[in-house]
Amino acid sequence: MPPAYKALDKAGIRFLRGQLALVCAAGGTGKSAFILNNLLKASSPIPALYFSCDSDAFVQLSRSIAIIGEISMDKAMDAVKNNSIDEYIPGLNSHPVRFNYAASPSQSDVENSLQSYFELYNQYPHQIILDNVTNIRAGGGDGDDPFSGLEGLMDWAADMARQTQANVTGLHHVTGPNNDGNAPIPMSGVKGQITRVPALVLTLFKPDAETLGVSAVKNRAGRADPSGANYVELGWNGEHMSITDAPFSTAAY
Repeated sequence: MPPAYKALDKAGIRFLRGQLALVCAAGGTGKSAFILNNLLKASSPIPALYFSCDSDAFVQLSRSIAIIGEISMDKAMDAVKNNSIDEYIPGLNSHPVRFNYAASPSQSDVENSLQSYFELYNQYPHQIILDNVTNIRAGGGDGDDPFSGLEGLMDWAADMARQTQANVTGLHHVTGPNNDGNAPIPMSGVKGQITRVPALVLTLFKPDAETLGVSAVKNRAGRADPSGANYVELGWNGEHMSITDAPFSTAAY
């Protein structure tokens, strides 16, 4: 399942089915926007099940309209508030992405939603997004600590990828020294050091206001640099929540 961007594909950064990926960045860098753009700008539609724990339906619908309609987030949010989205519905309907907005689902909740998807479509989605992995409650009991057992959660997510042959992509945070988000983030900057299991680990940062840097710090299917210093540049437009292809930077692969 190639990414929507030629620069990522050229660098061997691909979200492969049957594997677990992890996308890590400081808060506000654009993890969710990166994933949503990749889904909505793919060369062919990607059937996806998106567990949007961090963002509610209003935010995700506004982002999707901004991306598909190529309009500003302010205009997209006004359209959603005023229920005047008819012109964007055909574009939205062309992307088979379903959202689950539970704020803190258990592993059992995720599995049940996945089985419901299978019963409805007679197939599993090609991509499953967990946004963020710290919001997924390990086990299933109501008293479970949502911030514990992330290593085990990675094992569970990797097994889910194998069993469904979907790409499972988890979004995650980085450690304190990397929370400025303006410099490359090494693999050691991933919060909780949960990089053992995922086949692909990406870290994101913004070298300037119009650029998103993507570092493959782990990549079983291609090139990687654990330091994060080798990265791919993508264009970033925060007003439109839009990410676009851009030439390789001088620091890139």
